Amino acid sequence: MKKIIMVPLDERPCNYNYPKMMPKADYQLIIPPKSLMGDKKRGGDTAGLAEWLISNVREADVCILSMDTIIFGGIVPSRLHHESYEELLSRAKIVEKLRAINKKMKLYLFELIMRCPSYSLSDEEPDYYDECGEEIFLYGRYTHLKMAGKLTKADESDFERVKSKIKSEYLDDYLKRRKINIDLLMHNLEYVKNGVCDYFIIPQDDAAEYGFTAMDQMKVRTFLKSNLLHMKTAMYPSADDTGLILLGRAVANDNAKPKIYVHYASVKANAVIPWFEDRALDETVKYHILAVGGIRVYSLLEADIVLIINMGSGMYHEWQAEYAKAYDVERNLAEIVNYAEYALGKNKIVAIGDVATCNGADTELFDMLYSKDLLFKIHAYAGWNTSSNTLGTAVCQAVIYQVGKDRRGTDNFLLHRYYEDFGYMTHVRKYVTDNILPKLNLNYFKVDQDGLAAEEVKKELVAFMSGYPKISDRVKSVEVQMPWKRMFESDIRLTVK
Repeated sequence: MKKIIMVPLDERPCNYNYPKMMPKADYQLIIPPKSLMGDKKRGGDTAGLAEWLISNVREADVCILSMDTIIFGGIVPSRLHHESYEELLSRAKIVEKLRAINKKMKLYLFELIMRCPSYSLSDEEPDYYDECGEEIFLYGRYTHLKMAGKLTKADESDFERVKSKIKSEYLDDYLKRRKINIDLLMHNLEYVKNGVCDYFIIPQDDAAEYGFTAMDQMKVRTFLKSNLLHMKTAMYPSADDTGLILLGRAVANDNAKPKIYVHYASVKANAVIPWFEDRALDETVKYHILAVGGIRVYSLLEADIVLIINMGSGMYHEWQAEYAKAYDVERNLAEIVNYAEYALGKNKIVAIGDVATCNGADTELFDMLYSKDLLFKIHAYAGWNTSSNTLGTAVCQAVIYQVGKDRRGTDNFLLHRYYEDFGYMTHVRKYVTDNILPKLNLNYFKVDQDGLAAEEVKKELVAFMSGYPKISDRVKSVEVQMPWKRMFESDIRLTVK
C-alpha cells in the first residue's frame, strides 16, 4: 500500500478534511494532528510540524507539502507575519532534510503567491485592510499599468487619491511582507530546479490581470522560462484545491495517465474569465489536468474521465442585464445532462464541475440531475467557492475513483458536496444570514463555532435537504460547525446509513 504524507494548506475542512474524504484506493494518507495546525490568524506550530514530518517521512512513497504551512503556519498567517526572511528561510529548509532522509519518495510542494484582494475587509488580512484594502489593491494595479504603459489620465488622477488614502506605515508593512514572501518562493523554486522536489505548484489566490500578484507572477514566470521548468511546475488560479490535485497525482502516479475529455455547457464557456481569476477558464482546466498527472484528450472514445463543466458565456448576478443571455440563451443545461447520461452509458467516469455561479451550486442544473436520477450515478461533483476550487475537487475525486473504483466512498463524498455546495452554500447560508443571525445579534463575519448559529444552520439544512429525499434518505444524522466563526464556510459532518 502506498504511503502518502500531506501537510495541508490550513485547518479548514476543505484543506484538512476533504483529502481524507476522497474515495478509497490502495494508499494510506497521513496528515498531521489538528493540534499542530493553526486557527485562522493564529499560525500552526511550524517547529512541531517539522518534527512530525521527520518522524513520519522515512517510509513515505509520496510527501505533499504546503510551504505556506511549513513556513508561516497557514495561508492567512502568510499574510500577517512579522518574522525575518532568515527565520522563515530556516523553516523552508526542512525540505532538504526530508529529501536527505528519504531519497526515493516523490516530493510535491506548493506555495502561493500572496494575494491582494480588491476590497476593504480585514477578515483574512492585516487589520488596516478594513481602512484601505481597496486602495492597496489599486496601488498595485496602477503601478503595474504604469509599468506596462497603460495608465490613463483618469488612472493617474485616481492613483494620487489612492496614495493619499494609504498611511505610509501600512504600505511599508504590506510591501515588506510581499517582498519577503516572493523572495522565499523564489528560493524554494530552486528545489524543483535542482531536483530536490519532483513537482511544484504555484497557486494564484484571488488573482487579477494587473496588480501586485500579477507582478510577482511575472518574476516567477521568468524563472520558470529561463530554467525550462514548465514540465515540473504549474502556476494557475487555485488555492484550497491544490492539496487535492497533488493527492490525485500521488495516487495515480503508478497508473496510466488519466485521459480526460472536457465538455462545456456553452460554446463560449472556455473563454470566460471566472470571477477571482486572471485567465480564460480553459487554460486553468489544462493546468488542472496536467497537475493531476493526466492528459487531455479530444474525443469521448479515448477518455477515461469525462469532465462536464457548467459555465455559460459569462458570470453575472441575476440583476444584471447580461444574465439572461449568458445563462439562458448561450448555455444549454439540457444538453450537458443528456451528455452525462450518454457518457455513463459508455462506461465513462463522469465528473461535473459546477462553476456557472461563484461559491455555490447551480440550482437549475442540480434539479435536472436530481430529476434524472443521475446524482449517484456520476462519479464526482463539486460546486463550491471559486471555479478553480470546484474543478480541482471534482478532478481529484474522479482520478482517485478511477484508481480504486470505490463506489461507496465516492457516493459518501458526493453526499457531502450536495449538502454543502447545494444545500448550505446556495440556499441555507443566505437564509440564515438574512433572517436568523440578526435576531441572535450575530452577522456573516461574527458567529460562534459550535453554538447558536451552527444549530440554526443544522436545523435549516436538514429541513431544506428533506425536500430531496433521494439524497436525505441516505443520511442518518447531520452535525455542523462554523470553523472560522463566520458563514463563508461550514464543517458539515454526515453519518451515512
